[in-house]
Amino acid sequence: MRQHAGTANRVWLTILGLLCLAAGVYVLLLASGVVGTPEGPVLSGPPEDVTGADIAPAAVLIAGLVLGVLGLWWMLVQIPRRAEADTFRLQENPARGITVCNPSVLAAAVEDDTDRIPGVVGSTALLRGTAEEPDLTLKVTVNSWADIREVMDQIEGAVVPHLAMALENPLHSLGVQLEASNKQALSGGPVSSSGTVVY
Repeated sequence: MRQHAGTANRVWLTILGLLCLAAGVYVLLLASGVVGTPEGPVLSGPPEDVTGADIAPAAVLIAGLVLGVLGLWWMLVQIPRRAEADTFRLQENPARGITVCNPSVLAAAVEDDTDRIPGVVGSTALLRGTAEEPDLTLKVTVNSWADIREVMDQIEGAVVPHLAMALENPLHSLGVQLEASNKQALSGGPVSSSGTVVY
């Protein structure tokens, strides 16, 4: 699975909401006559009167560039990307040494453990967070004969405890994405009933 820009989207929606709220309040005050008159124009003269004739082109150019850069940044952060965790530091006791572990090694072990579940065609694991608060995202592909409840029970009852035991910490969060496929399972599964029976 890939990480999306949920935080950036929420920040932008908050900023846009505040701007719309400020505009709504200004229109309300304008309509009630608190600031100016409703019949009067918002700008009493051309835009050059606000910034000056010499500065107006540069101000418009700078504002356009800023908006363009912000728009480009917002589009770039929408691209889904993998945000794998840094190297896990399992022990940091200077007297006993420091034990580190690459998250990709643990993810490969999780995938191997998951692939042994009957009905599973393949799996992809991604670890995020820290060794104290690990987050596991697991994408599991099963065939049409797989028992989804049994697969989930095996993941929650065997795969996840094995990972927690290796990290010596419980998982902070677990995300599982299940997909169906017509491929044959890697381990176990029913035997096809098609064929010829000779008496």
